[in-house]
Amino acid sequence: MKNFSRASTGIDLNLIPVFIEVVRCGSMAKASVRLEMSRPAVSLALKRFTQLFAEPLFCRKGLYLEPTEKALALTRSLELLLADIHDEIGEMTAPDNNSPAQFVPENNHIMQQPEPSA
Repeated sequence: MKNFSRASTGIDLNLIPVFIEVVRCGSMAKASVRLEMSRPAVSLALKRFTQLFAEPLFCRKGLYLEPTEKALALTRSLELLLADIHDEIGEMTAPDNNSPAQFVPENNHIMQQPEPSA
């Protein structure tokens, strides 16, 4: 199984929603309100995210940030991936999910058991 940890990939997945919201809002100030984060925190997160790419993701237009074509394409892809993740988790945690559950005492939570393979 591939290791997707931030230590091995250098990618902090927590930065993705910040990037998407800045693209949607066109402004770090508006994104900070919607994300309930401080403006400096949004700015730092966006800076860290954009450092992952060789080319700029935004062009400054006065007070606004205009996403590049690459940023728009990346946003569409990331939104689809995040939607899939939310759907998968939602299906697994739905009350009508009939998967057997196992209590894990050391963690004090219930863990879904994997379906047996045939």
